[in-house]
Amino acid sequence: MRDPLDLPSGVGQRSASYRFELVDGRTGVRRGPVTPLRDTTPSLVHDVTGIIVRRVESLTLDVADARRLRPLTDRVAISMVVGGREYPLGRYMIGDAIQLQTSTGSTAPLVLFDEMFVVDQELETGFEGSGQRVDRAVLRLLAGLPIGEVQVDWTDRTSVSSWSPGNTRGMALRDLARQGGFFLPWFNHGGRLRLMGAFEPATRRPTIDLDASQRVFRGSVARGSELLTAPNRFVVVSNDPGTDVAPIVGVYDVPSSAPHSIAQRGFVLPKVVEAQLPSQVAVDVYARTLGIQQTAYETVELSTPPDPRHDGYDVVRWDGLLWLETGWTMQLAAGGEMRHTLRRAYPDTGGDDL
Repeated sequence: MRDPLDLPSGVGQRSASYRFELVDGRTGVRRGPVTPLRDTTPSLVHDVTGIIVRRVESLTLDVADARRLRPLTDRVAISMVVGGREYPLGRYMIGDAIQLQTSTGSTAPLVLFDEMFVVDQELETGFEGSGQRVDRAVLRLLAGLPIGEVQVDWTDRTSVSSWSPGNTRGMALRDLARQGGFFLPWFNHGGRLRLMGAFEPATRRPTIDLDASQRVFRGSVARGSELLTAPNRFVVVSNDPGTDVAPIVGVYDVPSSAPHSIAQRGFVLPKVVEAQLPSQVAVDVYARTLGIQQTAYETVELSTPPDPRHDGYDVVRWDGLLWLETGWTMQLAAGGEMRHTLRRAYPDTGGDDL
């Protein structure tokens, strides 16, 4: 039986609708659907460069739904309905609510954020890694927050870092992610906070094959790169100021097949960061994770029909090559499109997956 998301070759449209439902953020009780105004087109944006990865823009509720809204406690669960099946697209909290007065009452233009907003608040007391495994330290950092289940991959990396009161929990979480060899965290379609082990995309099978489906809209492709100024070496230095021990240094070089690599450019363009890490293995992992996530390879932007199978850090095959998806924007309206940002994956990494 064909998945309703799999369009026939060359077909660029499907019948789809979107469901928006109010959920009580304290109890999880569903309070019923809401409907955006017909003359608006909400968009769901996924951007891994920010601490809050997902947001919903241009969502305006009509007068009746605006009256039902409880901005401080409500969440909005969003899903896509295709062929009678419902595909979740995450759960969002209200980050900005404005009342626009009309002759019949007030409408509510909203900006929604994923629940990283709950995480990214200032620490009231300090937090220490205490030499604990990073996956366990992450769970301890997030304990007690009303964000549901946390999905974090296992790691044998440990953390000895500390964060003082006033630092944000989101900052500590992102630091721990790099120390543990994880991609930066995001809330996925299931509404769960996800920390996935970082990997070299050129070594993975694609999760999305755009060549097989031929769903890319003609004329939508835009290529770009920052290769001219991109670092080709990432250096991490760990130096405990309380000891006389020499600093520990970890180095990650971008794959030699990349056009801006040291082998092909003939000289080093380093990016150097400091981090409090316990061992040589730890700084090596941190440097490699940093390089995988921040290296500015060739990029491409293209458009397809909306597809909820795109979530976070998907490996995409397009134009005969592998790409890592680092962002997308989905129009949440019938006939809308999905704009993707892909980063080129180069082979010859000189190492195994983290």
